[in-house]
Amino acid sequence: MPNPFAQSYNGTSQSPENTTSARVISIILDDTHPLFNDFGQWDSIGTIFYDSIESPSPYLPVKDPQSEALSYYPTAKPLFPQYKAFPLINEIVVLIQGPSLESVTATSAKNEYYISVVNLWNSQQQNVLPDQIYNQYLSNNQTKTTQEVEAGSPQIDNSTNLNVNIGNTFVTKKYIYPLRPYEGDVIQEGRWGNSIRLGSTVTGSSNLWSNTGNNGDPITLIRNGQYGVIQTPGEYILEDINLDDSSIYLTSNQQIPLVAASSNDYLSYTSNPPTLPSEYSGKQIILNSGRLVLNSDLDHILLSSQKSINLNSQLSVNIDARSEFVVQTPSIYLGDTQNTQPLVLGNDLVSLLTDLVSDIDSLATSLSNQVNGPDGTPLAPTAFTAQLISAKIPEYKTRILNTLSNVSNTI
Repeated sequence: MPNPFAQSYNGTSQSPENTTSARVISIILDDTHPLFNDFGQWDSIGTIFYDSIESPSPYLPVKDPQSEALSYYPTAKPLFPQYKAFPLINEIVVLIQGPSLESVTATSAKNEYYISVVNLWNSQQQNVLPDQIYNQYLSNNQTKTTQEVEAGSPQIDNSTNLNVNIGNTFVTKKYIYPLRPYEGDVIQEGRWGNSIRLGSTVTGSSNLWSNTGNNGDPITLIRNGQYGVIQTPGEYILEDINLDDSSIYLTSNQQIPLVAASSNDYLSYTSNPPTLPSEYSGKQIILNSGRLVLNSDLDHILLSSQKSINLNSQLSVNIDARSEFVVQTPSIYLGDTQNTQPLVLGNDLVSLLTDLVSDIDSLATSLSNQVNGPDGTPLAPTAFTAQLISAKIPEYKTRILNTLSNVSNTI
C-alpha cells in the first residue's frame, strides 16, 4: 500500500535530526498483528507505529487501531538488542535516528529507534498520555477508563472519564507502588511489583536490611510480587521478605528479619546450633517463597557446608529414592543425640546366635540321649526338656536369619 504522506509526515513533534518523542499507536509483539508479515515477521517484534503528539496524523484509523490503516504511520524499532522494555499503546517514547540496513550502500539512509518510555506520571506501571480525539472513537471493549488505567499512579488526577486504549491484554493492578530509593541505588522495576534493587545498607533508615552493618555494605534484592497494601497516595514502598510473594536476597553484612517457617529450636544440636535466620548477620543468600523447587535434570544436586546442613520442618522430612539411600559418616544418631544404645551389626549377630544355637542343639541332643544307670532308662525330666528344645532348633535358626534387614546396612 503506498504511503501518501511518507514524505510530508515524520510522526514526531520536532526535526528528525534531533532526539524526538512520539505517541505509540500500535506495537508488533507476535504473529497476530495485522502487519506482522509486512514488516519482517519475527524480525519485526518490538516495532512500534507512532504518531505525532502535537499534530496527530490525518490518516487516523479511528475504527480499529490494529487495522491495515496502520501502514500509514511511521515506525521505529527498539534501539538496544539485549534490553527489552516494550511500551504500551498511548505511552510516549523517545526516538532517535540511527543507521539502517541500507546504510551499507547509502550512508545517508536512516531508521528511527526508540529508547524508552517517557516517565510522565512517575509510575512504573504505565505512563500513558492519550490523544483525546483518537480515543473518543474507540469501542468500549478497546478502552479502559482513566481510573482503571491510572489506578496505580496516585499522582494522577482521576477526575475525567476519558477512555484510554492501552492494549489487548495489559492489566493495570491497583496498589502497585514504586520502590523507595536510597542514595546510590540502581533499581529495575517491572510493571506488576517485580523488581531488582542493587542497593546498600543505609543506617538510620526504615528498611528491613539496615539494622546492622555500615553504610555502603552491598545488598541485592530480587522481588516478584509486591505484597498487598493500601498507602497514602504518592508514597513509596519497600521490599518485605516476609510479605512479598517471592524473594531472593544476596547480603554482605546485613541482618534480615526473616520469619522462618520452622526452626524447632534446633533440638538436634547438643552444642553450637545455627543462628536463627532472623538473627544472623553476614553474607548469605536467602530464598523465600510459598514453595521452593531445586531440580537437576542431568546431573547432581550438591549441598556443601562448612558446618552443618539442617533440614527443619513443621511436619516431616521425607527422602524418596528409587535405588539407594547411602549415609557415610563416623556416627549416626536416631531419635536424639543423647541416645546411647548402639545398633547391632546384623551379620555378626546372626553368626554369634547361630553358633550359640548350634551349641545348644548339641547340648540338647546329648542330654536327650543321657540314660540313668544302671537300668539304662532316660533321665526325666531332663531328657523330655532337651527333646522339646531340639525340636525348636530349626525354627530358631530361621528366625535368626530373618532378623537381617533387606534394606538398611551399616558397618
